[in-house]
Amino acid sequence: MDTITFQLINSKVEDYMTTGIRINQCDLRDILSSYEIEQVTDYEDYNMVGAYEGISAFIAFHLHRHFLKETVNEYLQSDNRYTLFEYAHSGIPGEHTVACHIHIYEDRVEWTNFINCSIFLKKCFAYPELKFCFDRQQYEKAIEEITINEIKRLYT
Repeated sequence: MDTITFQLINSKVEDYMTTGIRINQCDLRDILSSYEIEQVTDYEDYNMVGAYEGISAFIAFHLHRHFLKETVNEYLQSDNRYTLFEYAHSGIPGEHTVACHIHIYEDRVEWTNFINCSIFLKKCFAYPELKFCFDRQQYEKAIEEITINEIKRLYT
């Protein structure tokens, strides 16, 4: 089983907090970048590798429970995939987005079928083998910890 933790990170675009995701103690953006860098064929696309920031922490944890599949329509992508990251230099949902299916089972949570929805790339990045499986209790505890320890401190 994989492990997951969430963090709060300052946005590069505006004055708000975004969501950082660490899987097996690695930044998910770095994991995605390792797939993306091998797919760059056009120099212009090189600047898009790993150019992400997390979604709004307010939506992810406080107002909604995004990672438990309770979110806003702007963060749902094709085929019911949930947005993990947006383009780091825009803040406009859907411009350069990484999303995946989130499957919640009795004992585990799986993130599968990652896609990159980008209006900027000539060819969108692919993540064919990327899949994560989390113990459901550990997954829910990671969400609870960020909600209790960080979000309440920021928004109350």
